[in-house]
Amino acid sequence: MLAMEYCARAVIRYLNGDMDLFKSYTNKAMKIYEQENCIAAIGEMVPRQTREKLYEMVS
Repeated sequence: MLAMEYCARAVIRYLNGDMDLFKSYTNKAMKIYEQENCIAAIGEMVPRQTREKLYEMVS
């Protein structure tokens, strides 16, 4: 959700004509978005059996 916040800020800055902050917020949003995708991909790489064992350990 943090990426969406930076996107909203970028749009507002763009509409106000502040291109420097627009680019800054856009870059931050893209970096956060990429990091969020990497986190999800790691979770998908863990085999189902391993996930089930981990869930049993922590519950």
